[in-house]
Amino acid sequence: MVYRTILVHVDLSRHAPARYRMAAAIAAAHGAHLLGVAMTGISRAVFPKGFDAPPGSLSASHFAPLVEQARRALDEYRSAMRDTAANYDTRLVHDMADDGLARMARFADLVVASQDDPDEALTDGALDLPEYLILNSSRPVLVVPRTDPAPDPAPSVLLAWDGSKEAAFATSAALPLLRHARAVTVARLCGDGEAERDYTREQEELCAYLRRHGVEAKFLTLPLGQDSGADLLALARSRGCGLLVMGCYGHTRWRELCLGGASRTVLADATIPVLLAH
Repeated sequence: MVYRTILVHVDLSRHAPARYRMAAAIAAAHGAHLLGVAMTGISRAVFPKGFDAPPGSLSASHFAPLVEQARRALDEYRSAMRDTAANYDTRLVHDMADDGLARMARFADLVVASQDDPDEALTDGALDLPEYLILNSSRPVLVVPRTDPAPDPAPSVLLAWDGSKEAAFATSAALPLLRHARAVTVARLCGDGEAERDYTREQEELCAYLRRHGVEAKFLTLPLGQDSGADLLALARSRGCGLLVMGCYGHTRWRELCLGGASRTVLADATIPVLLAH
């Protein structure tokens, strides 16, 4: 697994510069092409045959400011890229932010977006954007937290493992980052009655898989608390990790909505970048 195309969300958020720096650093480190995509916030349902607002028309007067806003965001993105070593390109997409990014993600290996900020209201219709992208883009999503951290070219990584297909997908999707990491810790949180011996064989297989990809990892098995998401974030802090990798929504969607869950906690409370995959 290598990253050849990285997609980054482009908008006028105050968190956009940190998002661009993170995406550019990853693209430069992996020799990937960085594609900055700005959405106008004009749904495809309004113009199903493509955006067409004749000059001077009522629709043009309504939509022109949205298009101009997206173009301004792309200008700011280009300015930010001039000081980086990343090979980059841009796209202006006439669609809502969530669906437009999810569709463009089909042509990328990794998506970079910012953690939702409840204190910031934008006009492109993006609500719960990271969650939507994780569930609908079929690509791993790197969520840059509201703390706007500086890029770390080789962070220590905490890899959450529970044996699920989501965890396996997140692991394979993160391999390029794991190979660059200073250290990798694989953590399994065990609930009551879950015997550690049941994990021994699985740990051996995972260790061999990672080693064949050039990744040496340490393994931890810890008791599960009341909130596994909070447990993972606390463990990442205690070990000085700069990246958390985990599968997202391992339980049914209905259970996640009713009971919360690790993925929902991490999406809301993470203060370090998180790579999530579904």
